[in-house]
Amino acid sequence: MIAVYILDTFFLIPKGVTVSRKEKLLTGHNKGRLNRALRLSDEKIKKGEVWRLVSSALLHVGTFHILTNTAAFLIVGYAVETKIGTVKTLLCYLASAFVSGLFMAFVYHLHEGEGASPGIYGLVAVFAILAVKNGTVLFSGVPVALLAILAIYVLSGLFGGKTVLCEHLSGLAGGALIGLLLT
Repeated sequence: MIAVYILDTFFLIPKGVTVSRKEKLLTGHNKGRLNRALRLSDEKIKKGEVWRLVSSALLHVGTFHILTNTAAFLIVGYAVETKIGTVKTLLCYLASAFVSGLFMAFVYHLHEGEGASPGIYGLVAVFAILAVKNGTVLFSGVPVALLAILAIYVLSGLFGGKTVLCEHLSGLAGGALIGLLLT
């Protein structure tokens, strides 16, 4: 995720496209070649570019976006991976992003979208399932302070507007479905 962000934000900007220093360093932009080729787009998916259902989870717009998603991914990803392993954790992440992509493209009709949060919210659902099965949220050895940061991330993501809410909840639903199957 980070490598894709750095390449697309700073190096893979098409000729003739202007990107300010503020856009590169702070607010972000979606003008890079990778973003254009990988972001979620209902119109392009309908034309056969189905990779966009998952590839959009590799993209980020803005430094804050990539930093918060990376921190949340590391926390919840580690917690889930310690219990179900690397392959199942990756499968849960990708399946959650896929379910969210389907929902956002064909129900919500999103014309443009990017971000790892649907996959991360899916891992949060798997984490919740594992916590219930283990009788505690401390099953993974992740410090309580980091779990509190994760809780703030999850709650703050529910107040980002209708589109963000739909992305996050559909990722959560996808994670719950795959989590029930794999745990």
